[in-house]
Amino acid sequence: MKHIEVVDGALNSRFELYAVPDQLFDLLFSAAEDEIYLEDLSKELQENAAFWDQVYAREVDRRTVRGIHGILHIHPKAKISILEQTAS
Repeated sequence: MKHIEVVDGALNSRFELYAVPDQLFDLLFSAAEDEIYLEDLSKELQENAAFWDQVYAREVDRRTVRGIHGILHIHPKAKISILEQTAS
């Protein structure tokens, strides 16, 4: 099992942590990447409801987690640059 953090990018974001089996983690993250955006995944994987049901099946209490193995942003990358511009 690996822990992933899901970030929705809203101004009032809720950062959720999920425990996912290694085989699901490997479908999301490559060996070289531990932070990805939803838009980086194949369209087929993005639209696979059964896959996402498995990913979101085990939410973990943040106080019990001793490490995050991957971060999944579910908002577009473009939103980051907009937020960074308005913050400065």
